[in-house]
Amino acid sequence: MTQQVAFTDTTFQLLEGLRDNNNKEWYAENKAAFKAACLDPFALLLDQITNRVAGEPLPLEGSEQTMFRMHRDVRFSKDKSPYKPSVSGMMTRSGTKAEMNGMAFIQMDPTGGFVAGGFYRLPTPKLNAIRQRIIDQADEFSTILDTLKSQGHQLSEMQRLTRMPKGFTQYDDHIHAEHVKLKGFIVRRAFDRDVWVSGEIAALGAVVVSQVAPLLQFGMDALQDA
Repeated sequence: MTQQVAFTDTTFQLLEGLRDNNNKEWYAENKAAFKAACLDPFALLLDQITNRVAGEPLPLEGSEQTMFRMHRDVRFSKDKSPYKPSVSGMMTRSGTKAEMNGMAFIQMDPTGGFVAGGFYRLPTPKLNAIRQRIIDQADEFSTILDTLKSQGHQLSEMQRLTRMPKGFTQYDDHIHAEHVKLKGFIVRRAFDRDVWVSGEIAALGAVVVSQVAPLLQFGMDALQDA
C-alpha cells in the first residue's frame, strides 16, 4: 500500500514558527519536529509525484536528494536570516540537482506553496537557443501556449526585457516577440494550505508536472546543441 503524504496543521505551524523565529536557537529546538512534519513528508511527496509521472513521455524524477538545504547562503545578502522559511525541491530527467536545463520545482511555505516548471536563470547562450526555437517554431510554441491556457496556465511575466534582446531585434514584429523578451519560461500553480493538508497535493502536483512537460520538451530540444 502506498504511504500517504502526511502534511498536517503542525507542518504549517512549524513553517510559521521558522518564519517568525528565524534563528539557530529556534531551529535547533524544533529540528526533530520540523524533520518529521515538514522535511520527511516533502521527500515522500517528491517520490510520489515521480511515481505518478513515470509513464509520461517526459518522466521527471525527484527525491530527498533533490531537495534544497534549509540553510541560506548569507555571504552576500543584507538579510542574515540563517534559514529559508520554506521547504523546496526539484524534479529533473536525471533525478539529480546537477541538471538545470529544465525542471519542475516544488515549494511549501507558510501560505501553502506551489508547483512550477520551466527554465529559470539560464546562461544567455542557452536562453537565446530557446528564444531562437520560439522564432523558428512559432506554430509549435503557439500550440503549447494554447494548451497551457486551456489548462489554466500562462507563462510568468515576472522577468521581461523592455526591448528585444541582442541578436533578436529583427524579430520585433514576430507573433512571439513578447515571449522572446522573457528572461525565463516558467509556469506556476499555487496551492493553499488546505490542499496540502487534504492529501491531494501529490495528485494535483503530478498533474501540473505533466501539463508543463510539452514546454519543457520544447526548451530541451532547443538546448541539445546549445
